[in-house]
Amino acid sequence: MSRKLYFSECDDEHCYHLAYHKEYMKENELKEMKVFEAKRETGTDYFYCKKFNDIGEVGESCGKFCDAYKPNNGKNGRCKHYGYCYVPTDKVILLTGGGE
Repeated sequence: MSRKLYFSECDDEHCYHLAYHKEYMKENELKEMKVFEAKRETGTDYFYCKKFNDIGEVGESCGKFCDAYKPNNGKNGRCKHYGYCYVPTDKVILLTGGGE
C-alpha cells in the first residue's frame, strides 16, 4: 500500500508525503499549515514524468520523443518514469508544531 500524498496551501501544484510537509514547516519556521489530501486523477490525457518532474501529454512525451525513455519491461511500452497526476480533495489536515 502506498502512502498518501498531500497538497499544501503553500504549493497547490505539487503533492508530497506528510513527512515532506512537516520538514518544510520546520525549515520555514511555520507553526501550522493546512494540507489537502490528494487523489489520483483518472481519465486524463496527461501524466507526470518522475524523471523531469514535469507534466506531459500522453503519446507526445515518451518513446521516440524522450532521451530518458526506459520501458518498464526493458523492451517497449510504458516508461518507468511514468507517474500519475493528482488533484486535491476537500479532506483537510492541519499540521502543527513545525516552527517550534
